Amino acid sequence: MSWLSDYEHELAMIRSGKLKPVYFVYGNDYYLRDTAVQSIRKSMSEQGISYDYAYHNAAELDASELQNVLFGTSLFQSNHCSVINNVKGLLPSARKIMNNYLQQPEASNVLILTADEVDGRNAFYKRIQMSAGTLMANSPFENEIPGWVRQYTAKINRTIDVNAINELIRYVGSDLGKLSNEIDKVHIYLPEEQAITRDDIRKISGYSKTYSIDQLLDAIGQRNKSAAVAICKNLIENGVSDVYLIIAMYQYIWKLILLKDKRLIASPDLSKHVRVYRPKQLEQLKMVATRFSMPQLKKAISKLVQADRRVKTSSCDPVSNFMITLEGILA
Repeated sequence: MSWLSDYEHELAMIRSGKLKPVYFVYGNDYYLRDTAVQSIRKSMSEQGISYDYAYHNAAELDASELQNVLFGTSLFQSNHCSVINNVKGLLPSARKIMNNYLQQPEASNVLILTADEVDGRNAFYKRIQMSAGTLMANSPFENEIPGWVRQYTAKINRTIDVNAINELIRYVGSDLGKLSNEIDKVHIYLPEEQAITRDDIRKISGYSKTYSIDQLLDAIGQRNKSAAVAICKNLIENGVSDVYLIIAMYQYIWKLILLKDKRLIASPDLSKHVRVYRPKQLEQLKMVATRFSMPQLKKAISKLVQADRRVKTSSCDPVSNFMITLEGILA
């Protein structure tokens, strides 16, 4: 788990208040990437740093917009904490602006660049890594998951036995976000310092072969088409209405569209507009929104309208209907 140890070491530096002006977080694990971003933000707040915070999708930033993000000042002269998602998507003209900034980044600001993967031969990525604190955020291999679970429980002053770990993985799989949520849930219900056993996992987490709507929406947000199709099929086979699925997916996509509105993002009533009131969930949705362009989201709405029309006017079976729909949304 050497790479994960490096990740944890960098997080420890961040949490101790030793922040760098630029971070490069790359990898396919949403939970690890989000943890890094939230740790940086928390460290800034704990140091009493007042800052403006914003997410940007690299593909939607032209050179002038990036110039403003990197070199602009706010009305109240606040510091900046900016996330630029999928930095590979920057246009060549914008990359020149980024390269200039990386040569002498503003020490009082924090810039977080993300990528799903890195090509070590790419000169642009090499320049970023030379100037940034780097955190690799790939999902651990299956044999590394038990060790990660032990580390996570140790941080909350718990121990967990092997049978409990196996039961937990059987229940939620190897997704770190879901594993952490279930451990947190068990932690809340158990007396302090009590070890977590398999019975605790079964009693508090439960086990079901039926997926949830939230798991379907998470798969869509991760742009994981195969998982979304499998979960959708499971839900339909377990009696979930196809109309209800369309409504849930439509509302989810609409939230992402709202989160693309820069004026709305700056509003203090953002959570009310998108009807998401948990801060962590809202931040996760903001990051998901950066994975989609506005044309892609509008196309998704169109595909859901077509799916609803097929439900009402054709004999297309529900599973086939959603396979067509998810192909259109996530292609």
